[in-house]
Amino acid sequence: VGRDENNLITQLTFDKSASIGLKDLNVTDEATFFTGTNAFGRSLIGAVTGDYGNADLGPLTPSGACKEDGCTGGNGTDPGRKNNLPICPNPSTNDNIYVTLAGGGLFVVDVMSTPMKIVGEYTGSEVNGAGCAGVQVDDTMYVDSGVSAGGAGANQSTFTVYSFDDTAYSSGSQPDAHLVFKDATNTNTIGNSNGNTTENLSGQIPGFTTRRDSHGAAATADGSFVHFVDRIQNVVETFDVKTDSRNTYSLTESGACSARAVTDYNATYNNDPAPDLMDITPDGKYFAIAFRGPAPVTVGHGAQGSCPGVGIVEISDDGSSGRLVDVLRTTNTVSDLKSSVKPDGGLFFDGDERSDVHGTIVVYK
Repeated sequence: VGRDENNLITQLTFDKSASIGLKDLNVTDEATFFTGTNAFGRSLIGAVTGDYGNADLGPLTPSGACKEDGCTGGNGTDPGRKNNLPICPNPSTNDNIYVTLAGGGLFVVDVMSTPMKIVGEYTGSEVNGAGCAGVQVDDTMYVDSGVSAGGAGANQSTFTVYSFDDTAYSSGSQPDAHLVFKDATNTNTIGNSNGNTTENLSGQIPGFTTRRDSHGAAATADGSFVHFVDRIQNVVETFDVKTDSRNTYSLTESGACSARAVTDYNATYNNDPAPDLMDITPDGKYFAIAFRGPAPVTVGHGAQGSCPGVGIVEISDDGSSGRLVDVLRTTNTVSDLKSSVKPDGGLFFDGDERSDVHGTIVVYK
């Protein structure tokens, strides 16, 4: 990323030499970028440099283990990384990227080396799969584990949070994955083996489902607490960064979601925020949380919601709790060529609303 004296981005260059594969890879198509202008008439910027021959696209980690189970030439033991589809890359201030993996496991990657280098490699049992959120407080990175986005996730239930000492990797050591919280009802899937069942068939309808899905996260302004949303149970779990003590608050209790619900949605279940990714406002008083819609574009089995938009949560109790005070409703109605939907484990919906907010970023000005 190139910036000028005002810190404005002036150039974006993709360096093929810096690339790293999360499994054994062969490049079949060269990297490209777009030219021309965007919707606002501004020139698009981009460039490609480097050589994939200098990248790390091989099957092994620095320790000699398979990056993904079943590779050729590993040290003989599969690490429980069954599917290395990357879910979310979470950057730290120490130039590490925490890459969550779909089938279990985690890679911590040093982005300043060329090629990028794996400096932390965790098995599927050490860090369960399908996490998304990563939030840093001082030198500690918090990462979660949720349910798979694909069809297999429909019968999974996972709410797990880990923390890592982000300073340890620079000295060549790998810190243990510290378990902050693991729900006792987690299914034995995507690396977990501490549960009592391999599947949860309760779907996602509020009042009936017992499934859990940890997803978005953010820290309070003073860094005292981290908040993780449950996309299915419509609650937020908060953790004291010093003690790991947990508090839970509801996103349905205030009724703010039902007050902004889609009008042609099932009225019995119109208080279903389905929270996704989140951010904090500059004054530190509120969280802005993406709320999913009745026709979810992704993760249909765990993300159907009734009030698509941006939920505004007022932070309370010195940062350990919160309350949903309003929803900034978004709308994207489609009346022609639309089809009815019934997400796995969810409700039939044939209305016009197709808005489905997946993430929020608060822009500081």
